[in-house]
Amino acid sequence: MINWNPKFGRGRGQGAPSGQGRGRGGGNKPGSGPGGFCVCPKCGERVTHTTGKPCYEMTCPKCGTKMVKE
Repeated sequence: MINWNPKFGRGRGQGAPSGQGRGRGGGNKPGSGPGGFCVCPKCGERVTHTTGKPCYEMTCPKCGTKMVKE
């Protein structure tokens, strides 16, 4: 005989749903999450966003101005 805890139940419908949320890094909209671009407000230069580094810490390669998230 298998010992099981009736508190957790058996069968379907138990546990968290899978594949229904965007989660971390999900989605394909530019400017949301780790993807997207950093843009220079002064000259308009666009640079691919680097994961783990906020845009405001990056400087524009052309003019040296702080970048902002697109």
